[in-house]
Amino acid sequence: MKQIIITTFTYFFLQALYAQADSVFLSIDSKLISEIQIITPDDQNGTIENYTYFKARYWLGEIDTVSMTLINENQTEKSKNKEIIYEKLGACDSIINQIRNSADYWKMYNETSEIARKEIGDNNDQFNKFKYSEKYNLNDLSKKCRNEFRIEIAELKAKFIEEINRIKEDKYQRYTQLKETPESIDSESIKLFFETYDVCETDLKTLELIILESPGEFVAFIDRMNDSEFFTFTLQLGDFAENTNISKMKQSLKELEHRSKRKQKVLRKIKKSKR
Repeated sequence: MKQIIITTFTYFFLQALYAQADSVFLSIDSKLISEIQIITPDDQNGTIENYTYFKARYWLGEIDTVSMTLINENQTEKSKNKEIIYEKLGACDSIINQIRNSADYWKMYNETSEIARKEIGDNNDQFNKFKYSEKYNLNDLSKKCRNEFRIEIAELKAKFIEEINRIKEDKYQRYTQLKETPESIDSESIKLFFETYDVCETDLKTLELIILESPGEFVAFIDRMNDSEFFTFTLQLGDFAENTNISKMKQSLKELEHRSKRKQKVLRKIKKSKR
């Protein structure tokens, strides 16, 4: 009789547990790179989100399903030899919000940074200033429930991409203008170009155009760079696209009578990207 009562109690306890879609279970294994699990009950099974915490940021890893009976045993299939204690929290608890929202934020942040790297360059000052001016207040991550926060983060991502596209269009317009009027490539236009130069497809095409059309002005400009600027510039000369006419660029520089050690270094460094 006692066994029946216990079994019946366990059955109704689990049914009540599964019915609460507004609650989750949290487990944190604290170490150098902390491992975190958030489990959302869904009938007999649950959705398990695996996070890591490193350098003050949460990162979402695998998402899987897990039997909710395992929660009652304080153990998961992936950790059979290690007891895992779960804490039941509200789905909108500040701790849960902090973990989930932080992971969503940094995922979006990395995605837009990668788009920027490909489209306008890795260290684009214009985009970085915009990004930091629009940066989400990380202290507010714990205050928003996940669904509400995801709407905000989607809007922020759209703003970032819109700014990337604006900068990309400006770069393309500059390239088109110089290509259509190569006689306008002079010391001033080269100076303006390098003020916003980044390692991206459009700027590298513009650089190719400058070297082909005005090699003398180009060499004069790099000779005026300070050592740090020139060193950084030479590190970026191995990323030209496959369709770049490297041999023609080198020939344009070689035909200059002007002697320059920096010209010689550029000749050695210019090559196509291996990526």
